[in-house]
Amino acid sequence: MKALLAVLALLLAGCATPPPSPTPEDAFRFGGISMPASGKVLETQYDRGIDSRYVVVLTLPAEDVPKLLEGSNFAPGVLNDDRVVNGRHVYRRVTVEGTTVRLEMFTT
Repeated sequence: MKALLAVLALLLAGCATPPPSPTPEDAFRFGGISMPASGKVLETQYDRGIDSRYVVVLTLPAEDVPKLLEGSNFAPGVLNDDRVVNGRHVYRRVTVEGTTVRLEMFTT
């Protein structure tokens, strides 16, 4: 009986292993984002339920924000859009505060 409980505990512990952390590259590919070389990623988050969502926080010189938007195919002056990326309808939202840029990309 103790052996059975030990095996069950090991199996359940294996199920509790968190998934690997998302990479910025995964997020950029998901959202069709082209980041200038001057950018530095500070944080990447990923959650998934019915939909998938990535959030990337990065620092970028203010003069390179237009390069990020243009390279990622945002229309001029637009910080929120939706587009088809790799066959998925992805909503993209950009928030800029000084040199900090927050990208939120999700499907629905």
